[in-house]
Amino acid sequence: MSEPIERSLSRIGEVKAGRVDANNPIWSFAGFHVDQARSWGLISAEVVSREAGVSAWQSDRHRIVHALTDIPGTVQSEGRPAERYGLRREKIAFRPAKGVVRSDVPVPVRFVQILQRPETYHAFACDLVRGGVVALEPHGDVNSPPISRIVLTLTDDIKGGVLDHVLADALNTALAVQVIRQFVEPSAINLTPSSGLSRERLQRVRDYIEARLAEPLTLTDIAEVACLSAYHLSRSFKLATGTGIHRYVTARRIARARQLVLTTDLPLAEIAGAVGFDSQASFTTRFRQEVGVTPGRLRSGQS
Repeated sequence: MSEPIERSLSRIGEVKAGRVDANNPIWSFAGFHVDQARSWGLISAEVVSREAGVSAWQSDRHRIVHALTDIPGTVQSEGRPAERYGLRREKIAFRPAKGVVRSDVPVPVRFVQILQRPETYHAFACDLVRGGVVALEPHGDVNSPPISRIVLTLTDDIKGGVLDHVLADALNTALAVQVIRQFVEPSAINLTPSSGLSRERLQRVRDYIEARLAEPLTLTDIAEVACLSAYHLSRSFKLATGTGIHRYVTARRIARARQLVLTTDLPLAEIAGAVGFDSQASFTTRFRQEVGVTPGRLRSGQS
């Protein structure tokens, strides 16, 4: 066993022994550089530059890698023999939580890394997988345009800062669904469409959203109000209303903001906070996208 791997396993041993925060992903290799990063609770996105060398990784989260460059070398998942890596640009690799992954990359590379808490999968396993158990294995060099699109949507927001928690939760759920469909035996997947929301549950959801537009709403919280999983709520809400729940929340926030802009003298920064945005800049960006003008121009009567 090479010295770098020995050091990495020692580091991972510290995680298991509780001497390092086991809730955070652990690299054994100083040659990893996180260029950009953002977290939304159950999911996080990072743009990573990696130098050549040998490394090991372990985390309590599922890991999806979208290659921004070709990534040659070898990889070894715990309990499996080493294999040629060969992750090509724009292809996907998936590594489930907990297991140790060792890799040897001979050249500098760059990739997007998405980390998901396993709870995301457990929350809707009964809705999507027969038997309610999601068994995930490592996979590499997979062509999956749906997964890539979701990964890049999350990545794009690292700079933009306009992705709210409801949409991030929805994308997290959608990503988990795509991972299951890609990597779980098709015969185990339940494709029976979910039923729509009852009128009573739908009204309860709408009332909950309306009363909390100033708060950092999450899909999980809204789903609890409807007594459904996040996955089931996403599908049922769209069946009942014709629009996705994150689009609905955004529309209600912008409608409330538009009313406040036109009928009050509140500073725009206060209005941003009153409709759930974390900054005036992100509020202005989203308002312009939805309304066609900035809130300042709307208030002044310009168009």
